[in-house]
Amino acid sequence: MSTSIDDRASLSPTSRRTARLGGICLALGGIVLFAGGVSHPQPTIEGTKVETLHDMFLQPTWYPSHALLLASFVLFATAGLLLRKEGNLDPRMRRAVNVASFLLVVGTLSMAVHLFDALGAESIADGQPALVYELAKWNETVFSTLWGLGIITLAAVGGLTRTVGNRIIMPLGVVGGMAWCLAAATVAFIDLFDPLFPIAGTLIPIWAVAAGVIWARRRT
Repeated sequence: MSTSIDDRASLSPTSRRTARLGGICLALGGIVLFAGGVSHPQPTIEGTKVETLHDMFLQPTWYPSHALLLASFVLFATAGLLLRKEGNLDPRMRRAVNVASFLLVVGTLSMAVHLFDALGAESIADGQPALVYELAKWNETVFSTLWGLGIITLAAVGGLTRTVGNRIIMPLGVVGGMAWCLAAATVAFIDLFDPLFPIAGTLIPIWAVAAGVIWARRRT
């Protein structure tokens, strides 16, 4: 506790403003992520992966839900970039934060591409794989998984250093990130781990809101 108090007392006005803004971005990112996950379209048919993806492309909730997800990814990436400005991180932790920020930015670019995948819905209307399907498949498998790794890293580094959250709430972000990674890495191939998405979509927001509030309060 004394270390936490000392660190808080040593924060410069700039660091306090950074902490406040970073905490707000992280908390808002969690809220928007939850909203995007809840509104995400679900398959209304039973079929192949191509057929179910086409079905989701056509649903009116595709664009609103993915716009929310993109907004949440932007907020998480911004929080990660702001954490890099913290002045009390040792070199090893700073390198870890740099990795987390990079992964979150990459994931954000990936979600921006995924948002517009539905524009190619007609190309897979016959149920056969096409370029848009392959793009969506590997985008989800690789880059969405990397975003989950970014969440794990941010939650772990932030919790261990007590710059973002603490060690009590850290497992929520780590476990949520792991659930996201496992679901994203397999969703294009098997259905077994699909139920992990709602779990991740709950744990990550809870961690983000709690960690964001703690981080923002470090300004006082």
